[in-house]
Amino acid sequence: MTFTPHPSDVDRNSLVLDPEPLGEGGQGVVSRVQGAAGFVYKEYLRQTGQVNGAALAELVDFAHRLTAGDQDGLLTQCAWPVARVVDGNRVTGFLMPEVPGDFYGPIGGKLKLVELQYLLYRPNWSWASLHQPDIRGRLKIAEQAARLVDLLHKHGWVIGDLSFRNILWRPGPPYRVFLIDCDGMRRHAGQPVLPQAHTPDWDDPCQPPSGPDLDTDRYKLALLIGRVLCQSPDLRPGREPAFLPGLPAEVAAAVRDLFARAQGPYGTRPVAAEWVQALSGRRRIAVTRPPQRPATAPLPRAAPIRLPGEERGSVPVRTPAPRDPSPPPQPSAPASGRATVPVARPVRRASPGDMAPLGAAPRPKPVPVTRPAPSAGRPAPESGAGEDDGSARAGDRRG
Repeated sequence: MTFTPHPSDVDRNSLVLDPEPLGEGGQGVVSRVQGAAGFVYKEYLRQTGQVNGAALAELVDFAHRLTAGDQDGLLTQCAWPVARVVDGNRVTGFLMPEVPGDFYGPIGGKLKLVELQYLLYRPNWSWASLHQPDIRGRLKIAEQAARLVDLLHKHGWVIGDLSFRNILWRPGPPYRVFLIDCDGMRRHAGQPVLPQAHTPDWDDPCQPPSGPDLDTDRYKLALLIGRVLCQSPDLRPGREPAFLPGLPAEVAAAVRDLFARAQGPYGTRPVAAEWVQALSGRRRIAVTRPPQRPATAPLPRAAPIRLPGEERGSVPVRTPAPRDPSPPPQPSAPASGRATVPVARPVRRASPGDMAPLGAAPRPKPVPVTRPAPSAGRPAPESGAGEDDGSARAGDRRG
């Protein structure tokens, strides 16, 4: 594949990284960048194969060209690539925002990423102290996920691997979601950066031979919403959903109808906007499927890229206490300030300070987190849930 320089490329030799990585998976290693608060670097492993530099550049361009409102919605909810990193004529990885601290929680006595899986199983001793939302909290998390999918689909992005492994949720009100592994996405009818991965038990039985697409995402969104509201890790359309107690009757009826429709043939699944209407309790109106935006379609006027605020609270680690009737403490609300990411200049040997000023000092380094694939029997997360046991998802061990 021919290498084409990009105006936002950053020289790999200019980066100074923390000595210990934040996490390592089948595709790459993630490390914090010194002198660039709020940024991390994902370096692809050699064995991942040929990196599609043009597809990665398109992800970067998308973030830079968005309007201010959509840009804020993207970068406060996604670990989106903001610059490619290159070594000579080779793309080695990319820079992205670090996962905010309030998406970590006490799991197995350590602070770990709070993945969607912790909403699908009943808590065991290793994460009994992790905050569990009531049905209205779950409803808000499901709505936030639907809104994020709607935002991405409106711009023609196929998520592909939408599952309980790459969606995080904030363990306490106000509930929010955060999408990781964003380099796994691709434009509708376009090529991915690397072959798209998938998660067992989150497959679309009607996925076309060409691979995941927008309709596949719609099926997986139905899986996500039904499983979160029913606390069921294997519920699928075609089965009657047994919602947790307390779901408003009008919402339950609307979700039940959309969930049944998701079983339909390819091209008939509810779009994300319909789920937003149903979950928010609004009167439902007909939602037409928008025409797919071509990969080369022009984006709206540019706006400066802004990242989430750096001073974020974390859920405190404490010993699990299943018999303690008092609720666990809530994580602090995120700060409203955002650091500005300057537009990168052409590749040169520079110091990380050329990417600054970026605002607040880096947060304390969280415990390294890896995310294994669930076993074939789909057991509930146990002690050390989320640690890499050497098993791999098909095509990816989460970089």
